[in-house]
Amino acid sequence: MQDYKKAIFALALSSFALGVTEFVMAGVLVDVQDYFHIDAKTAGWLTTLYAIGVVIGAPLVTIPLSRFYRHTQLLINLGIFALVNLVIFFSTNFYLTAFMRFIAGTQHGVFFVIATLAVTAIAPSDKRSSALAVMVTGLTVALVTGVPLGTFIGHFFGFKFIFLLIFIITLLAFIGVLRMMPKNLNSIQTSLKSLIPAFSHKNLVKTYVITICSCGSQFVLYTYIQKLLVEISGFRVQDTAYILLAYGICAIFGNLWGGKMADKFGAVFSLRVILLLLMLSFLSVEPAMYSKIGIVISICLIGFFAFSTIPSLKMLSIAKAKRHSHKFIDSTVSVNEAAFNVGIALASWLGGLVLMNFGVQFNALFSALFVLPALIFAFIFAKDKLNYTKFSSSKLKSKRT
Repeated sequence: MQDYKKAIFALALSSFALGVTEFVMAGVLVDVQDYFHIDAKTAGWLTTLYAIGVVIGAPLVTIPLSRFYRHTQLLINLGIFALVNLVIFFSTNFYLTAFMRFIAGTQHGVFFVIATLAVTAIAPSDKRSSALAVMVTGLTVALVTGVPLGTFIGHFFGFKFIFLLIFIITLLAFIGVLRMMPKNLNSIQTSLKSLIPAFSHKNLVKTYVITICSCGSQFVLYTYIQKLLVEISGFRVQDTAYILLAYGICAIFGNLWGGKMADKFGAVFSLRVILLLLMLSFLSVEPAMYSKIGIVISICLIGFFAFSTIPSLKMLSIAKAKRHSHKFIDSTVSVNEAAFNVGIALASWLGGLVLMNFGVQFNALFSALFVLPALIFAFIFAKDKLNYTKFSSSKLKSKRT
């Protein structure tokens, strides 16, 4: 195995640990309520605070780490993440647990900034999108396994033991990064002022909008997908777990396929094609929702195409950062990473409004509308002939959009 592949494997293991930490609460919420003697709304703060931490951590916590080499940044990041989960395992106080969840979220946001930039630095120019897809595969595997794994461990051993497992996995990832990551990858030191150039050009803002709308669109529907499957499509509650498992498996393959497509055709062209197919997948839910086979096919297509956007989104953000904020790449990429979770939060909120005012059968239609701005901006970049996976670190060889 080539050295860069070993390093990317260590990062994929890291992203798996972070992904399980993010998704697992959905499977242990009742256990949390019983352990701390709190209601469901209060227990839900363990998910909310993690998400807030991700949004804050990506642009802000990156700043103090920016003075170190990427290798050191990752070790500090994973070290803090491991210790935080160990504290959660031992904690008997809800407020301490909630605070640790927030800190864990900040390290989640930071990790994907550092890892994205590290992967594009060590992978060959024609393999960068595929390498990013492999790194993100850890997150998509966590999407499939996180909730059932947490539910199983929570039921048989107590919910806290999932955080002990996360600590062990993160420790293994820490050792992998220590041994396999190049130690001489430079970063650009940033400050609060360096966040200003991240919003200094319209093409950067367009990139954030593409990220928000591409990543968020599925959550207008996904957040309430069980309600659709049970009340409209006629599935039993216990059947929905298998459907969501199929969704997650399709997401893994979609992510890998999206990386290969971006390597071959470039980020912009890939996004135009994938976002169009994603929109059609959302629209297919309307005629398919009354057929059990039809709705399962639609959901699998949504999972496949939604996650196939991720490698192109990451490569697009790096290319635009190099072009329009060359001296502040880390800050610009960190804002784009925060945009992923901003999209999820906005989409989940919109999905709730649609559910209450129109009914769950309309959530897929609003998912299609949510992705529309991303598709429009992807076509606005149409004159840009740059293959975003084939840029040099010093100069981009194409005309400006």
